Amino acid sequence: MKYQIIVVISALLLSQLSGCVSVIHKELDQPAQEIPTLSQLDHWKITGKLAIRTPQKAQSINLAWQQQDNNYNLKLSGPLGFGSATIIGDPEQATIQQGSKVLTGAPNQLGTKLLGMPLSADAMRWWIKGLISPNHSKASNIVTQENSLISSFQQNGWRLKFSDYQLQGDYSLPKKISGRHGDLSFKLVVAQWHFFN
Repeated sequence: MKYQIIVVISALLLSQLSGCVSVIHKELDQPAQEIPTLSQLDHWKITGKLAIRTPQKAQSINLAWQQQDNNYNLKLSGPLGFGSATIIGDPEQATIQQGSKVLTGAPNQLGTKLLGMPLSADAMRWWIKGLISPNHSKASNIVTQENSLISSFQQNGWRLKFSDYQLQGDYSLPKKISGRHGDLSFKLVVAQWHFFN
């Protein structure tokens, strides 16, 4: 009798353990969620400050930028004289609404009209991440840090510098991006990153 009870208990324990093993096996079989590479990262939002300097003026503008795939939505607000503006677009075309004025055209041209410099939102969406834009002229004079993060390069007429890299989620991203194009310059300081699906 004692022997039969031991056999029954052993059988019950073995069946419970095999159940646990199959559950663990199932969980291990589920594919791990892939983290997109930095170049694939195209659903994000940043807030920050954009300082621009031209021979005529210098101003500081608050910036909120949302990127979804190739589409962007930028909200800019600045000092008296600039007011606020919204830019909605993609690599081909953009629309600026500033007060009662609405302008539509190529992103580069609209950047010149609004900010007084040929600053393309399509190029900036890559530069913000410390990357060379694949949609513009080939980059030159590329300088990288020991950890392979980019310090500077030249592209699209701009000499760009990247600094204060910080870990944001799974990514090392520059906090400060500055550019010079002849007597025009800008500096973007990113305050906050937010990633979404």
